[in-house]
Formats: sequence, structure tokens, C-alpha cells
Amino acid sequence: MTVSPPVSLRQLITRSDRHPALVVPQPHAALSYAELQQALDRAAGRLAALGVREGDRVGLVAANGPALIVAFLATVDSGAAAAPLNPALGVAELTAELADLRVSRLFHDGAATAVAAAAAAGVPASVVSMEDGQLRVDGTAGDPRAAAGGLDSLALLLHTSGTTSKPKTVPIRQRNLVASTRAVARTYELAGDDVTMCVMPLFHVHGLVATVMATLSTGGTVVLPRFRPSAFWDEAARYGATWYTAVPTIHARLLTQAQALPAPPDRRLRFARSCSAPLPTVLWQGYEDAIGVPLVEAYGMTEAAHQMTSNPLPPGERRPGTVGRATGIEIAALDDDWRPVRAGEEGEIAVRGPSVVDEYLDNPAATQASFRDGWFRTGDVGRLSAEGYLSLVGRLKELINRAGEKISPYEVEDVLLGHPAVAEAAAYPVPDERYGEQVGVVVVLRDAARSRSAGEGGTTPGELIAYCADRLAAFKRPARVTILPEIPKGPTGKIQRRNLAGLVDE
Repeated sequence: MTVSPPVSLRQLITRSDRHPALVVPQPHAALSYAELQQALDRAAGRLAALGVREGDRVGLVAANGPALIVAFLATVDSGAAAAPLNPALGVAELTAELADLRVSRLFHDGAATAVAAAAAAGVPASVVSMEDGQLRVDGTAGDPRAAAGGLDSLALLLHTSGTTSKPKTVPIRQRNLVASTRAVARTYELAGDDVTMCVMPLFHVHGLVATVMATLSTGGTVVLPRFRPSAFWDEAARYGATWYTAVPTIHARLLTQAQALPAPPDRRLRFARSCSAPLPTVLWQGYEDAIGVPLVEAYGMTEAAHQMTSNPLPPGERRPGTVGRATGIEIAALDDDWRPVRAGEEGEIAVRGPSVVDEYLDNPAATQASFRDGWFRTGDVGRLSAEGYLSLVGRLKELINRAGEKISPYEVEDVLLGHPAVAEAAAYPVPDERYGEQVGVVVVLRDAARSRSAGEGGTTPGELIAYCADRLAAFKRPARVTILPEIPKGPTGKIQRRNLAGLVDE
């Protein structure tokens, strides 16, 4: 096997011709690879003039677009660590993030919340924008400057999603990002004629690594639309998109849009990728039937700089209900004593390899609990087949424990999503004096079913419980089903299970 020589994140971008690298549809603007290379050189010089040095921590608060991408790469190129933050956060939330991450400078796109948060946190702030193909910081472009960051430099600081406790800070080094970027590009055979639609936020590794870096590292084109499901298929056809990656909730919305069209979408897509949340089998089947391209499920985590496993593209074997096989890392299912379990048995999934981080930042207790001998325990329970395909059962802390029987919320949700009236479903534990916990589910009905439910003959919780009774073992059946207008999700589309019990009246 040929091993690629180590390079920095910036050095992964080798193309320097007039081929479009970044495209913004509205208003239409494009940055070629030659222009991107020049913009990165000058942006690094501008950051140096502002005093950004190796080891600094730089916050980034901006909408998806070339300015955010160039600012991120220039920050990493300077040897500093970038901390991209959700621009939808309020002032108090942003202020807390800046303080917790100990950010020394903030770059933002002019949003009032970012200005106020920087002032409250006492952090110097500058406005970034793209003008005439250059990144301007407070209106000024820089002079070219050589890179300063090395493979071991901290490149990216991100918080975990924090489902049950305070989020942990994940310190991702350049070498981790390079390894994960290469794994994504290799898995999907990305090349210079590929075009991807960026529909994931770039304050998360899914969008940053899988969409942007994997594409730029192979000389393809990243289209950065203002994501609107109603416009997606037209824009994908207009720009000749060959693939995109998203969470299942986005795929479901795009499937609904495609099914409303008089004919299948005009497309050049060769595949779509699903990651960051479980892909229901019914959605996988419906998408492939309607769109006519492979929907490939992958599995990633912030602590592994994103991708860890993936189902292969055809003609490789895709196994529905699995997240595929390891890509660039080792994977194991472990018992409580860090020993591998046998193939097909349930265990906590652990990974190790070049994309996996070494620790949590400033959190020795969490590091000791999750890291050992290069292995990272993910907190997910799953089964590895003899062929290496991984089936996820659920998060350790999200499994429903009914009288000692562990129930996967994914399994219950998959059954309910097979009901023709159900658009979304999310299972969660309901406290129970007799069994400890029972299964609770919240569902969102499809529009037609929702309309019927407003009158007579609509879908009821009792009907959905009966539907499950025919398809699930008795101990897995929901004790409670609640119909809601929507299910709370985080900024990347993950279901916020910790919030479900509070939405349901006793």
C-alpha cells in the first residue's frame, strides 16, 4: 500500500488553475483555484499583521461562504486553532463559548450578536468579507506570507454536542484533519470533475471536512447555496452537482421536494452521503427509489475529525441498517474492561487511527474515561459483523432500560417510520415505577395525515401503538406516543432527545 507523505491542511489543496473552487449562487460569484491560492496567501499575511500567531485561538462566526472558508484555512495556515461557532447563537451563548474556548480574537461577518458577544467577552473582533477575490479583514487585504503551522499544530477546536452534561472541547490537530479529509476523498473516489452542494453548516466537522476539504483536496467544486429545499434540485441541476452530504432530516426534506416534482429531478448526481445521525431504512429505500442514485450511510464523530466508517459505493456491498466498514481507522466493539467482544455481539464502539484525537482539552477525567492506548471509546453501542460492517444500536446514555432489557431508540423509530402517516419519530425513556423505564415516542405526521387528524378519522396515538404491537416485541412497544407539530433538533439536524420528555405532558 502506498502511503502519502505528510502534508499540512493547506498543502492538500494542490490545484492552482482557473477551474472553479468555490461558487456562490446568489448573487453568482466564483473563486477559481488560482484565485483561492492567492487569497489564502494574502489572508495569512493579513492575519500575521494583526498579530495572529501559532498557538492562538481564533473564533469564527459567519454564514457559510468563501469568507468563512478562507478565514478558516488562513487561521490554520498561521498555526493558530480555529473555533468556528454557530452564528445563530444568541449574545449570551456566544459570549460563554468565547470565554470557555479562551478565544484571543474573533473574526465575524458583521452580525450584531457577534459584535456584542466579543465586547462582553473582552475579545478583539474584526469583520471579514470577500471583495475582489480577496479576504478583507476590517476592509484591508494582506501581503503574501508563507505558512507557519505544522502537522502537530492545533487546527480546530469544537465542542461535543453534550447530550447529558457540559460539552467537552475536542482539540483537533492538522494531522487529524488531513487524515480524515483523505479518508473521505478516497472512500467516494472524489476527483476534479466532481461538484458538491454544501448544505451542512461549516461550524461542524461534517460540512467542513466532508464537503469542503475533501472536495478542495481533489480539485473539485464546492457550491455554497443559501440552503432552501424548494430550490435545491434546480440549483443542483444548474451547477451540475455530482454529490452532496447531509443529515437524514435534510435528505427527507429533499426527498419530499423531489416527490412533488412532475418528473424525477434533472441531475448529474452519482451518489448522496448521509452522516451525523442514524439513517432510517424506510428513508434509504424511498430516496433511492425516487432519486435513482445510491444513498450511502457513513458514521463520524468530532473526536475522529469526522468520518470513521462508510458503506461503499457500488459495486461494493451496501448493507442497509449498517454504517459500513472502517475507513482509514481501526474499529472494535469493547466490553467494560476494554476487551473486544465476539463478532455479532454488542459492545461499546471504539476507534483508533490517524484521524482520532489524543484527548479532551483541559479535561483529564473525561480523557481518562474515554482514551486508552490510542483507542477512543465513542459512547455508542453497536455490533461488528465478521466482515467488519458496523450496526449501531444507540448511544449508551440514550438506550432505554426496561427492567434490564436495553432497547435501541433507533429500532423503535424505524418501525414507526414505516407507517404511511408518520413523517418523523423519536424515541426516549419514560420513567416507570414498575420497570424503571418504558418507551416513549414523539411523532410528526405527514401533512395529509395531520390535516385528517384535525377532523375525524385521523391517525391517533392508539393506532400507532397498535401498529408497533404487530412489529415489535412486547417489551419494546411504546407505552406512550405523542403527536407533535415538530421534533426539536440541534443546529446540525440531530434529534435533541434530552429535550423530549419536557415537551410531553404527563
